[in-house]
Amino acid sequence: MKVSRLAIIGLGSIGRRHLRIISEMRPDIEIVVVRSGNGSSTNEEKFAVKTLSSVNEAIDFGVEAAIISSPATVHLQQSLDFANEGVHLLIEKPLSHSLEGVQELLKVEKDKNIVAMVGYVLRYDIGANKFKEWLIDKRIGKILHARIECGSYLPDWRQGQDYRKTVSAINELGGGALLELSHEIDYLHWFFGDPLEAQAQLNNTGILDIDVEDQVDMLVRSEKNFPISVQIDFNRLHAKRECTVITSTGELKWNAIEKKVIWRPLNAEKIDFAYNSERDDLYKKQLNFFFQCIESGAKSPASINDGIKTLKLIDAARHASKSGLKVYL
Repeated sequence: MKVSRLAIIGLGSIGRRHLRIISEMRPDIEIVVVRSGNGSSTNEEKFAVKTLSSVNEAIDFGVEAAIISSPATVHLQQSLDFANEGVHLLIEKPLSHSLEGVQELLKVEKDKNIVAMVGYVLRYDIGANKFKEWLIDKRIGKILHARIECGSYLPDWRQGQDYRKTVSAINELGGGALLELSHEIDYLHWFFGDPLEAQAQLNNTGILDIDVEDQVDMLVRSEKNFPISVQIDFNRLHAKRECTVITSTGELKWNAIEKKVIWRPLNAEKIDFAYNSERDDLYKKQLNFFFQCIESGAKSPASINDGIKTLKLIDAARHASKSGLKVYL
């Protein structure tokens, strides 16, 4: 089936990006946008054939696919509304703000035989894929421990907006570092498999004047029994996005900001893998996969089940932080 009509739900920064890219990639597709009416008009809206006010209107318009880019707290209900009508889905991360009801979406996906993907876009990154390739290369030896770090300064995220009024900073809209930076939680599973247990501390430092956690520290035990430390935050003035693995024969690092993967073996010359990519490139690859899954039966790289696994670890981190105890998954 060739996609001819598509809906984008929510026209924040990510919704606008999808709208612009699809209009360039697939000018044959009629795009409608569904807006709450609370946001201001945008230049990108000119790429849509219609602006609607509800999911039902989009369904009545006859869309075959939808991109859910609204606040996380409404992802699940909007996804279910579309899925029950046989509409294929790309759901922006995270899948939802909690685990409640997610199994129903999994069931509907199967019953209606639809494509349903979660927007964990780092799975399309050249460096991330090279890093994963090297992780399974026997040359690097036995993994002893891994460290994941991601931090930047929330007030710099969206120029021209009061960051305290954005979804990232508001609990009722699914904000907070755990959900907003859940790319790192997703690729933890992708790189290292399903974790066995987690300890965590969620902290609101108070420096950003927001009502959600702006800093998270986790310690996870991998299914292969090595520890993984995770540090994510909204308050880092010098942005960092890295994954480092210490092994029995050296150190492997992916630096997503500098766009490098570096292998530093013991008593041998280091190997650098440098790559170039623009931010749009990841979204173009993701959208290409989405259309290929619908139109030619390709397999989803980031499934609903992957999104559920990420939410389970987020839920475990919340419980561990609140109780001060180790949580088993």
